[in-house]
Amino acid sequence: MRSFAAAWLPSLLVSLSAVACSSTTVTSAPAPASAPPVEVPASVDVYEGRPSTLEVSVVSEGGAPTVELSTEAAVEVLAGEPREASPNTYRVAVTLRAAYGVASGPLSVTVTDARGGVETKTVQVTAHHLGWKPSVTWAGQGGPPTREHGVFLLDKDATKAHLIQGSGYSPQWVPIADSWTLDLATRTWSPLTLTGDLTAPMAGMRLAQAPGAAVGYMYGGYTGWADTEKTQEDIYRVDPANAAKVVTKLQKQGDVSARYLHAFACDADGDQLVGFGGFTNTPRQDILVDAFSVKVSGDAAVFKTLATEGKKPEPRYGMFYAFDRESRRLVVFSGGQIPSATDPINAVNDVWTLDVASTPARWSAVTAAGTVPTGRRNGCSMHDPIGRRLFIFGGTRNGKTTEDGLYVLSLEPGKETWTRLDLKGAPPLRSSGFGFSLPDGSVACAFGNGASVYADVNVLGYID
Repeated sequence: MRSFAAAWLPSLLVSLSAVACSSTTVTSAPAPASAPPVEVPASVDVYEGRPSTLEVSVVSEGGAPTVELSTEAAVEVLAGEPREASPNTYRVAVTLRAAYGVASGPLSVTVTDARGGVETKTVQVTAHHLGWKPSVTWAGQGGPPTREHGVFLLDKDATKAHLIQGSGYSPQWVPIADSWTLDLATRTWSPLTLTGDLTAPMAGMRLAQAPGAAVGYMYGGYTGWADTEKTQEDIYRVDPANAAKVVTKLQKQGDVSARYLHAFACDADGDQLVGFGGFTNTPRQDILVDAFSVKVSGDAAVFKTLATEGKKPEPRYGMFYAFDRESRRLVVFSGGQIPSATDPINAVNDVWTLDVASTPARWSAVTAAGTVPTGRRNGCSMHDPIGRRLFIFGGTRNGKTTEDGLYVLSLEPGKETWTRLDLKGAPPLRSSGFGFSLPDGSVACAFGNGASVYADVNVLGYID
């Protein structure tokens, strides 16, 4: 049995003595302390890989209580802070993180008050598990054709996922002009007309959107192909609710260069966008290593190359990435790097973080525990901000085959750990897929190619 002790404050024991009313003094044994009133819920829901909170209320006269938790379930106690909500009444918020594969079972909560009174309550732990939900599939004209390297944008209420362009397969890598809207409730598609300032089809761009925001910001990408290919440096505001002008080109200021297949995310607390790396074909082929910020004000976007300290990662593109809001760190895994004589992709399985809360921003190499996936580029990079984790699915290390496995990286500083998840109902492995995150922490992987080319949307979330 695993026992977790809340050792914030020691329990205070008070010895009591009785005095007789006669001239003879008699010392008696301390009266046993009565059990303190304790309130806990009958049950608590835990979600594998994600924190949950258990609220404990205790009446404890004379000081804060001590709380001990014991369970056979694979649940880690992360924190708990007794606070006096009213005189002699304390509330303890205990944060529980369920391991992957956690089972339901009882949780014993033992409370000792400041006088030594003890009470034990039992809470039923109900475990919820990750799984692949039924895929959204379609045929013919019922939805968009197969593609890779597009982007998704959610509407404000997360009822629709808007697909913007990407590149096709006839021939491969040529940008295609169509965009679509997926109704997440009915699982049906409808065409989306990109009114406004986007003048040519693009692929390889990246889109950053704050959770719950109505708009997103799309930067980079490439237009054309072969002799006409051009890497783009423009940034656009995308607002599907504004039918008259879905896409607005912002006035770009600053000297950050054009790129595609880069990292690009929203730092909501810094009121900025943050980017890193990528590939460029304009004016010449190069793999980039710079980090940059973007401040948007109205229709203007000010780009700034970030001064950084610490050893930098190698230049790369097609990386897996997420921005962890709590730590304000951009987390980057793998990606294609400068080719070697024998390896045209040269993807290593390293993890780096860029801390933009520091001044200057600081790069750090991270040695993550667990089962580390092989290096790869251009797979499904899926960020769950609620669970503070990054899922990776597929990707290629040689440009010919797809790497196996679904992996998840926990993003909390000092607790970075890889876990491989073997879940039933997984969609076909693929490279060059892309997806989106939903407000409940579910993530999606769509399109791409592997043993075939795919036109589907696959959601990973809690299934029980």
